[in-house]
Amino acid sequence: MDSFLTPPIYFFLFLTTYFEVFMLVTYFEEKQKFKFVAAKERMPGKYPSVTIIVPAWNESTTISGTIDSLLELKYPKDKLTIFIIDDGSTDNTLEVARQFEQHPQVKVFTKENGGKFTALNLGLEHATSDLIGCLDADSYVANDALLEIIPYFDDAEIMAVTPSVQIHNPNNLLRRIQAAEYMIGEFSRKLFSRFNGLYVTPGPFSIYRRSIFAKIGGFIHAYSTEDMEMALRMQSHRMKIENAHAALVYTVSPATPLALYKQRVRWVSGFLKNAFFKYRHMFLNRKYGNLGLITLPFAFISIFISLFFCAMYVRSLFLLAYERYLQYSALGFHFTARWPQFDWFSLNLEFRRLLIYCLLFTTIFFILMGGRLVLRRFVVTRDMIYFMMFYGLIAPFWLIGSLIKFLSAKDVRWR
Repeated sequence: MDSFLTPPIYFFLFLTTYFEVFMLVTYFEEKQKFKFVAAKERMPGKYPSVTIIVPAWNESTTISGTIDSLLELKYPKDKLTIFIIDDGSTDNTLEVARQFEQHPQVKVFTKENGGKFTALNLGLEHATSDLIGCLDADSYVANDALLEIIPYFDDAEIMAVTPSVQIHNPNNLLRRIQAAEYMIGEFSRKLFSRFNGLYVTPGPFSIYRRSIFAKIGGFIHAYSTEDMEMALRMQSHRMKIENAHAALVYTVSPATPLALYKQRVRWVSGFLKNAFFKYRHMFLNRKYGNLGLITLPFAFISIFISLFFCAMYVRSLFLLAYERYLQYSALGFHFTARWPQFDWFSLNLEFRRLLIYCLLFTTIFFILMGGRLVLRRFVVTRDMIYFMMFYGLIAPFWLIGSLIKFLSAKDVRWR
């Protein structure tokens, strides 16, 4: 059995090592792009007009804070408009939103429920600004987030800019794990932007040039992942997407295992369906650069790599437990009072394990760098420790659920 598993183990280790080395080389070549710039140096050359669209469905508990955060943005008031789109809410979301109508920057629209993409498209129909952004109604922007994003548009080739999305108030173990995950995610997104490999423009505060929608159309349902489909569509037209790592946006994350499972199944199955059914022509296609040759293929196969190594880990635990059971059955079950001792010479340095150790240290490096981008200093937090301890134990559940949804062609609800 072990000889049968050896080839796929080395193959998957090779792919993972190759991708992580590629990411590390990219970082060391582009270190300057990861620095933080003083406020007076990052001021935009000009202030284009901006419309922020906030689609909302049953968000009465969070939408007030979302709008308040937008109104507190440090940006010329006459250049910023806020569209609140009530998508047929059944709670008092519309009533809460209408409390802001007296503000000259805010316009409130309501429509029958049709899904997030229809709410975004209603906003696009009424927007006349140079730039258009979207913000989920359960997210809050830092007051300098827009100022951090706008300077990227001084480059005429940039068609969209994504922010640094982080967890709002990580107040339990599950949210703390996600907080560290989002930090790693921001470091990865910044790296992807350096080689034009971004394949998602997150719902919380991604900003687009309005002109792109006239060229490639508005948002579509896209298996409940319209922000991912839009980024892939832009990339298929070779439109450049950047990441503003200092533009912080905080989103309310799932607080329970079931809510997290549903969210991640929607994300992962949405990626699989968009990538496989609509944009598979981009895979391994030189015409789409690093996105087609590296990012998309690895993002696709990494799901299977993760499940494979998770299965191997569970198998190893089972075999170890069975071996100990046989030993204790033969010798008698007893404990020793001595503390376990670690002998460096007993460390397994077989080549395969050396690769695994290298990948582990690379993961730790990604966590620390992600924390630096968000917290602006190197620090080890409890969130990072929780992530290292538990993330690998919970992620396989939604990966399996996503594959089932993908293979069964079942749709996944937004909520």
